[in-house]
Amino acid sequence: MITSAERVIEVNNASPQESANRAYGLAEGASNTKSTNGASVPSTQSSVVLRVATLHDLASLQHIEQTCFTTDRLSKSRFKFYIDAQHAELIVAEREPSTSSSNLDKNKPSVNSIVGYGLLLLRRGTHLTRLYSIAVLPEARGLGVAEKLINSLGERALLRGKRFMRLEVAVGNAGAIALYKKLGFSQFGMYTDYYDDHTDALRMQKVLVPSKSVKPEVYPWYQQTTDFTCGPSALMMAMCALNNRYEMTQEKELSLWRTATTIFMMSGHGGCHPVGLALAAVNEGYAAKVVINQDVPLFVDGVRDTNKKAIVENVESQFMAEARRKGISVEISDWRVDVIDQTLKAGGAVLCLISTYAFDKKKVPHWVAVTSCDSHCYYLHDPDASEGQPVEYQHIPVAREDFLRLASYGTRKVRTLVLLKKKK
Repeated sequence: MITSAERVIEVNNASPQESANRAYGLAEGASNTKSTNGASVPSTQSSVVLRVATLHDLASLQHIEQTCFTTDRLSKSRFKFYIDAQHAELIVAEREPSTSSSNLDKNKPSVNSIVGYGLLLLRRGTHLTRLYSIAVLPEARGLGVAEKLINSLGERALLRGKRFMRLEVAVGNAGAIALYKKLGFSQFGMYTDYYDDHTDALRMQKVLVPSKSVKPEVYPWYQQTTDFTCGPSALMMAMCALNNRYEMTQEKELSLWRTATTIFMMSGHGGCHPVGLALAAVNEGYAAKVVINQDVPLFVDGVRDTNKKAIVENVESQFMAEARRKGISVEISDWRVDVIDQTLKAGGAVLCLISTYAFDKKKVPHWVAVTSCDSHCYYLHDPDASEGQPVEYQHIPVAREDFLRLASYGTRKVRTLVLLKKKK
């Protein structure tokens, strides 16, 4: 899988080796516009116009790929897919006819009227976008094309209701970092040993509308190692956020799951019950509270086998009895999102059960950690990064108005939270 930083390039007479080194975002040593090094943007910037890519542009897009990249090129079929995809924005930079007699190479084939493109991927069910690929032909240097493409993609993201644009860039690529900072991107994290050459990567984000989100870099992230351990993985993230000395390991992931599991669900291994997760947290030395919008039992509706259903109900009964013995509050109420706001403001941590339908159109119960919130969004750490890059599953912005719909599972619309804090 190619990351956004690996697919961002504007080349200035770069060698094939330089062109292939996409781990550095923009070609090393190549500034994007004259404004990058303090001079003004060239007046010829207006000679390039932007528009939405069409199927007629496939030959031009392929020419750009062949020119700018030596490996991991996007195929014609992938470009065709992104042109039609609902979750993507693909735009091209095209020279105006009036510039045909300019100092740009007039001997290039006609496909070179298109000198660059930008590809933005939009995360379904969130306010998050990712700058996946941007490339500019060598002969279009000095026109500010990369800047125009990124700004235009940001505008299109806003029109689609998205508020955040993210990317990764190598720490040593000063030119690219300078451009991104100029365009409003700021660092919100880092990946060590991220690229094939062991280079570290900065994680950068641009807020497309004003936001007051809590600093996201302080919240740890953990990727679940099985298909069924989202609950303990989210719990470990929350506990580590409250105590940075807490070590997140697979051994603990499995141990927590054994404490919190319902044994069975609709199929396969059982998921984690909110009271079970609270018990696991208390066993680890934290204080916990559970809020559920309806009385138990919670997860038996989809269990068709009568014996399995009886076991799930028995486990849940044991959870409730143990919670009473340990003084864990289990509040049955139709909670509102201000419970999350208050918990986070007080320095606590929040686990939330969601339905993944908004993300992947699959009606699957799934535990996430709520990392922060602001006036616009709630931000989620999703431990299941099995189908993409980890960066796409961290601090996922979900609009406030969409959150309760996301946080409802099943035909009964079960909504439940596990609230954690340090013990006094």
